[in-house]
Amino acid sequence: MPDARFHLLAYLSLFVAGSVLAFVAARSLSASRPAFLLLCAAAFRLTLLFRPPDLSDDLWRYLWDGGVARAGISPWRYAPADPAVSGLDPELNARVAHREIRTVYPPAAQATFRTLGRARAPFLLKGLFAGADVAVVALLAGANLPGGAWAAALYAFHPLPVTETAGQGHLDSLGVALLAASVVHALAGRRAAAGLGLALSALCKYVSAAALLPLARRGGWRTLLAAAAAVALLWGAAARRGTSPAGGLDQYATRWEFNSVAYPVVYAAMEGTRIPQRAKAGFLAWKARHHDPPWTARVFPYFYSAFFARAFLGVTLAFLLLSIAWRITDLWSAVFASVGALLLVSPTLHPWYLLWILPFAAARREPAFLWLATAVPLAYAILYPTPGISAAAVYAVEYLPFAALLLRPLLRRRPGNAPVPV
Repeated sequence: MPDARFHLLAYLSLFVAGSVLAFVAARSLSASRPAFLLLCAAAFRLTLLFRPPDLSDDLWRYLWDGGVARAGISPWRYAPADPAVSGLDPELNARVAHREIRTVYPPAAQATFRTLGRARAPFLLKGLFAGADVAVVALLAGANLPGGAWAAALYAFHPLPVTETAGQGHLDSLGVALLAASVVHALAGRRAAAGLGLALSALCKYVSAAALLPLARRGGWRTLLAAAAAVALLWGAAARRGTSPAGGLDQYATRWEFNSVAYPVVYAAMEGTRIPQRAKAGFLAWKARHHDPPWTARVFPYFYSAFFARAFLGVTLAFLLLSIAWRITDLWSAVFASVGALLLVSPTLHPWYLLWILPFAAARREPAFLWLATAVPLAYAILYPTPGISAAAVYAVEYLPFAALLLRPLLRRRPGNAPVPV
C-alpha cells in the first residue's frame, strides 16, 4: 500500500470495501467458533504490524515518552522541544508532533511506553496494541452477551480497529480491552476486578472515566474502592519525582478541536449571543464593587467563547452521565451510552476515538454509531486535504446519516399513533 496521506482516496476505497466485508462476516460468521474469529482478527492485524504509521504521528510521541522515561526523566516534565531533552534522540524528536506541548498520556500508558517503546522497534508497541485488539474480540465472543457473537465477528473484520491499532499504532485498543474486561468482571460479580480494570483503562486514556457511574452502580463500594486505590497508587508513583502526571492535559482540554459535531454549534452560539463578553462586563462590575480582590486577576483569561463553549459542553456531559447512570440499569447499555455521550460532546473526535464505542455499539447493533465508526475515516480528508472532498462534505457524510439513525427510534409513532415526544 502507498502512503495513505498522498493516496487518501485509495485508502478510503479500501476502507469501504473492508467495511462491507465486516458486515457480511458479522452476518455469516457469527456462529463460527471463537478460535476461528480470533485467527482471522490476528491475521488481519498482522498484515499492518510492521508497516510504519502514515496517517497519525501519535506512535512517535509514545516512543519519545518511553525513551525519556528510560533516561530517568519524568515524561510529563518537559515538552519535546525543550532544550533539556531535545538532544536525547534528535531523529525521533523531529518526528514528534506538537513538540511544544508536554505529553497528555496518563501513568498506565507511560508504563507501557517505557517497557516496550523502542524507537528502533516500534512494532513492539504496535504488537501489544494489536494483541489487545484481538483480546476485545475474545471478550465479545466469550462473555455470553446478547449479540456478543455478532459483535465479535464484526470487530474481528472491521477495518477501523485493524487500521488504527496495528496500522497507525494507537494505544486506545489497550484501554478499550481493559474497559470491556471491567464490564465483563462486573457482570460476573467480580467487583474488585471490575474496579481495577476501569482504573487501568482510565490511566491508559481518560475516555473510560465516563463509565465510572454505571460500573459503580453495579459494583458498589468494592468497585469504587478498588478503582480509587489503583488510581491513587499509580498516580502517586508517577508523581514521585515532583511532576504532576497531568502534563499538558490543560492544553489539550482548552485548545484541541477536530471533527466535532457539537462544539462548532455551541461555539457559534456563544459568539452570536456574546455571552462571554456580557459575563466579563458583569464580572468587572462585581470586581469594582468588591475592591478588586487579588484572585480575580486569574479569572480574566477564561472570558472567551471557546472556553465558555467547552464549559457548557462539560456541564451537559455531567448531566447526561448522571441521567444515564440513573435511568439505564443494563450495564452494557449504560457504558455504551456514557462513552457515546462523551464522544458526542467532545470538541475533538479523531477516527481512532470511535474504537471506544465500537465493541459496545456492535453488541447492541446500534446503527448510528456503527455508521459513524465506518464513516469517520473520511475525517482524514480534513487533516490531509484531498481534491474533491471538502470539509462540509465530510461532515455531511459522517453526521447526517448518523443523526437520522440516532433519531429514528424517537420519531417512531406509538401504537395509538401518538408521536413520541422528542
